Amino acid sequence: MTFIMNANNVNTWQRAISSTNMRLLSLLFLVFFVSCGNQREQEAYQFFLRGNDQLLKQDYPQAIRFYTEAIKKKEDFSEALTNRGLSYLQQGDTEKALSDLNNSLKINPKLGSTYQNRGNLFSLEGQYAPARKDLEEAVKLIPDSSSAWALLGNAQYMTGQEDLAFSSFDKAAQLRPSDYTTYAFRGWIYVLRKEYAKAQEDFKKVLQYKPNEPSSVNNLAMVSTMLGNPQEGLKWADLAVKITEGKLLAYSVNNRAFALLELNRLEEAKAELDRSLRLEENNAWAFRNLGIYYLKKSDAAKALQELQKAEKLDPSVDEINYYFGKTYELLGQSAEKCKSWQKGAALHEKKALEAAKTCR
Repeated sequence: MTFIMNANNVNTWQRAISSTNMRLLSLLFLVFFVSCGNQREQEAYQFFLRGNDQLLKQDYPQAIRFYTEAIKKKEDFSEALTNRGLSYLQQGDTEKALSDLNNSLKINPKLGSTYQNRGNLFSLEGQYAPARKDLEEAVKLIPDSSSAWALLGNAQYMTGQEDLAFSSFDKAAQLRPSDYTTYAFRGWIYVLRKEYAKAQEDFKKVLQYKPNEPSSVNNLAMVSTMLGNPQEGLKWADLAVKITEGKLLAYSVNNRAFALLELNRLEEAKAELDRSLRLEENNAWAFRNLGIYYLKKSDAAKALQELQKAEKLDPSVDEINYYFGKTYELLGQSAEKCKSWQKGAALHEKKALEAAKTCR
């Protein structure tokens, strides 16, 4: 099982959101510029349009080149700075992206899309407090932006404002029911809350509006297996493996392995776990699943070794304390078994909650 929303696919969704709002910004600027610009400004605008065209084509180096030419013609071109910052962000150059977005806001502190894009950047960096501050400003300036509300909901949840987060998601869905990003973010929040049925419902809504969206297909593989339907989980995982690439493929393969483990197809699962770790060697979830594999093979020593690797990489790996307890049970260490299950119960791990009832 792999929870990936906080890492790889959240970036994909947030970057798609930013691109959408860039297009709205360009249209608004066109009306102003054609009516008010001089010759040099008109030239700047033409470079700006060409940059937008390349950004939409995902040719980020070319987009940056055209935006740079636009800024040379018009130094206070805040929209060009915003869109160049967005292009840098799409390339993964957060330092240059942040510089451009900061400079854009110095010129025009009322550009809601710039606050949204900078809030997006902060979220990608895991800086949720400044992200929330920027996104709160964004929804004041562009209150009809569903994506700004969805991003705000994510940042609010990550900073402990759970009730406000769900209100923001509701607002986003109300503004634009077809915006799949709202359901993607909210689905991930439900995963964090271990409300897998609600997460499953939201990820399926994503696919209603964006069929075969890779991250949601992958997450459906995970939550279906978590809900006790590994056969359905395997179906989603098979599809995910076909349509994903890069680091996300490692997670898809791992989710396939998890479903196979739950179906007791152990050697198939082991082969997939080895493949997942070849694709991403620091995958805590794959190590946890290797621990499960060795537990099912009654090899407690190896199970403990793999679970410890998983815990070192990410101590929040789901149900890891339950599996530690099962390993200690196999080793005959009752005190450690109950300690692990009680720790898991305190963290609301479902299996650990049940297992801890046997410890008195």
